[in-house]
This record gives sequence, structure tokens and C-alpha cells, in this order.
Amino acid sequence: MALIATLPPPVPSRPAALDRIAGVSRLLQWLFTAALAVGAVILLGAVLTVLFYEGPRVQVRPGGLQIFIEPGTPRLIQGWTTLGVMPFTRKLALAGSATLMLTPALAILWQLRRLFALYRAGVVLAAENARCLTFMAIWLVAYAVAPTLGHLLVTAAGFDDRGWLRLDSLQALGLGLVLFVMARVMAWAAEVHDDASRFV
Repeated sequence: MALIATLPPPVPSRPAALDRIAGVSRLLQWLFTAALAVGAVILLGAVLTVLFYEGPRVQVRPGGLQIFIEPGTPRLIQGWTTLGVMPFTRKLALAGSATLMLTPALAILWQLRRLFALYRAGVVLAAENARCLTFMAIWLVAYAVAPTLGHLLVTAAGFDDRGWLRLDSLQALGLGLVLFVMARVMAWAAEVHDDASRFV
């Protein structure tokens, strides 16, 4: 009499849920890569415009800058001036302010791209994920304080800037603090998962 034992089906090397996460993450990774590229081009264009553009489409008004994208050549509004006649030190301050405000946003996009690259590779509960969240939290806090630092920089150069207090700065600060906590939870969960996997 032969004894026939029924073996359980083989455990898949990669759960189906991870395949679904990888599929969505691939799309999001490309989306954040494209957004990062566009943002970098915008930052470069803003810096070059501030430093070298002398036409009438960027005018300096009391409290800030005005960019005209209308088809015809814009007229110079009374009491305003063009960017081209500003002292170069003031232009440098404006370029520095733009860099201060856009660099954290680009860094956040880079970390999002990196996080979804990890998800795409099947790394969903590891220390690397927690590090990405931590860096995003740091850059969100930097994004929150950047307008104030930019305001101080351009004001020191003699530029009249009144648009430094922004609601999105408070939102970024709050989100950054929440993300710090989430990163710590993720790091703790990664440690628990790593310890548990040693007993399997």
C-alpha cells in the first residue's frame, strides 16, 4: 500500500500584492522624474532670466516682480521699472532667493522618485524607505522656511519684497513634522520585520 502525501502549492517568490505595488510605483517613479526635470528647467530659467534678461516682459513693481506673457510688448507701468536696470547685486539676491525656494521642492521630488523606485523593486518595509521619508520631512521643513530666508536675502540687497508670508509654508511645516513621525514608525516597523524574518 503506497502512501501519497499531498504537498501544499509552492509559495510564490514574490506576492501578487508586491507586483501591483510595483506596477503603480513604476508610473509614479516616471511621473516624479518628469516633474523633477521640469522643475530643474524652471529653476535654471528663472535664475538665467533674473541675471541676464533686460527686456520689458519682467518688470519690478512695489513689493515684487511681474512677468508679462501677453502677445504684444507690454508697456512700462508708471512707478514700475524693468529688471534690466536693477543693480547686479540685487539680481544675485533674487536668483539666490529663487534657488532657496525651489531647491527644497526639487529635493522632495527626488526623494519621492527614490521612494517609488524602492517600491518598484519590491522594497516596501525597510530602513531605506524610512530614510526616504526622513529626508522628505527635512526638505519639507526647509521648503517652509525658504520664503522667509529668501525675503531676508532680497531685503538685505535693497529689494522691496512683500510676498514672503505664505500659507503653503505653514502647510509644508505641518506635513514635514507629520512625516518625521511616520518615518520613525516606518523605521520601527522595518526593525520588527527584519527581526521576524530571521526566525522564518
